Order: sequence, then C-alpha cells, then structure tokens
Amino acid sequence: MWKRERPEPVNLEQVLTEPTAQVATNARLNEPAPSPAPAPVRPEETTVAAPSTPASPAKTSTIGPTLRFKGDLVADEDLVIQGQVEGTILHSRSLTIGTQGRVVGEIRARRIVVEGAIKGNLYALESVTLRSGAAVHGDVFAPRIVVEEGARLTGRIDMENAPAVPRVSLPASGAAESATGDLSDQQAAVLLSGS
Repeated sequence: MWKRERPEPVNLEQVLTEPTAQVATNARLNEPAPSPAPAPVRPEETTVAAPSTPASPAKTSTIGPTLRFKGDLVADEDLVIQGQVEGTILHSRSLTIGTQGRVVGEIRARRIVVEGAIKGNLYALESVTLRSGAAVHGDVFAPRIVVEEGARLTGRIDMENAPAVPRVSLPASGAAESATGDLSDQQAAVLLSGS
C-alpha cells in the first residue's frame, strides 16, 4: 500500500552553504542549485570584540545629590560632586562640581570644572572651567581659565598669582608622569596644601 521511496543522496557541502528549505526543494526536483550563499560562520571562528576601555582606567568617585558633607575633604582620585559640601576641598586630580553640586568653601585642585554653584575661592594648578549654568561667588586663581557663555562669576580672576606647577626631575624608573616632568598626584597634593 505505502511505497517507501528511496532518499536521494545529499551533498553535505550543499547543505552547509544553502538554507535548509532550498536544499530540500532542490534535492527533490533535481534542479540546479542557485549560486551558493556565503558559508555560515562557525562558533569557533567567531571573534567577539572586547568592550573598548581606556588604556589606564581612572578611578572616579561621586558624591551623590542626596549626600551632605561638612568638613575638610581630601581626595586623590577624580571626583564628581553632585551633593552639598561645606568646608575646604584639597584635591590632587580633576574635580567636577556637577549641575546639582553645591560647595561652600575654598577649593584647591589640579583641574576644576564647575557646572553647579560654589561660594568660595578656587585655586587650580592647571585649569578652571566654568560651564554654562555655573555660579561662582569667589576669586579664581589658575593659569588657564575657560568661562562658557551662561556661566556667572562674582569675583576676580587672577592668572598671575595662580599656584605654580614647577618642573620636577624624577628618577627614570617612575611612572609616565616622570618622563614628561609633570607632577605626580602626591606632589600635586603637597603643592596644593602649601606644605
């Protein structure tokens, strides 16, 4: 009653290069196969690119918008302040006062970026940047100062009496900073503290 048909031989190379439905149809009809599709990528041939990361990832700490800090703050890693700080800030790296950040007190840092509000003097070894929307009530001492349109400054700018960054000769076995003569973070902290 039922007659079993003998299956046609299957070309393994054709199976790997064509979609399954097309191979079955072509095998049954004995039609010439269309031009082969590109070979599928085998898992062992797949390379996954690692997410791009900076060559030397810098630590960045954040004081969140709900945090209130009172006292002297000393830091040795990049810092973003979105909360409220009352007191002196001594920082040997980049300090950012975020849009929600509020600081009352003197700030001494290598680089200062202000997006929020500060009531106090700013001393920077390298630069101070006042972004649009920043409000500073105090004097700014830095060799380079950028004031974007929309920033408000009530005080004076003094680029001549800014903290100086002396050239420091360090042993050749030191970090990359020593090769360029830049200050290390520890040296910047000592210079900023006035010790």
